[in-house]
Amino acid sequence: MKRSLMMCMTISVLALSASAAELTTDWAYHDNNDGTDHRTTESVPGDSYTFVGNGTTTMGNDDPVTLYILTANNFAGDLEEQVFVRWWNGEAENWVMGSWEKNVPLGKSGDADNGVFHGLPSDGGVTLDLWKVLIPPEMTRPGDNFYVIQLKGWQEGAEASQAYLIRDSAEGSGNNNLGQSWTSGDYFGHDWSVTIEE
Repeated sequence: MKRSLMMCMTISVLALSASAAELTTDWAYHDNNDGTDHRTTESVPGDSYTFVGNGTTTMGNDDPVTLYILTANNFAGDLEEQVFVRWWNGEAENWVMGSWEKNVPLGKSGDADNGVFHGLPSDGGVTLDLWKVLIPPEMTRPGDNFYVIQLKGWQEGAEASQAYLIRDSAEGSGNNNLGQSWTSGDYFGHDWSVTIEE
């Protein structure tokens, strides 16, 4: 009996670990890896604002920085979905949690045609989630400020799963269906930046 119970517990822990390791990075997007910065020129699907909501990558010292991120709907499976931005202002690191904004439908669903993003979906429809991260001016400093986006699947008592959306390819990174680079490893030197003016 004791051995059976221990085996069941081990199988349960292994199943939980396997599910924790599965994050869907397809459809995650902030800016693709084509060598051109589209964060302030490319609109979030279905809206008029851009992925850097300020519309520029140079902003005043008193301005908050607004970032938008797309993810697959339910990107963390059975785990709690979280989106963070790791913000480095040149002196201090801050982790800022994003808030879910809304669903973003793409493609065709019934009689509705919601358009495509980067030519996708090529057939049928998909529902994405839009997340917003607001960096308050108290966390920024004049000069270049750097950030990377973390997608996280979390459950109490289990190891968190995480993937980082990055500006360009890094060792061990991949590109998803939208051309967004991501890694579950080292992201240093592959982050985005904005410039804060005094």
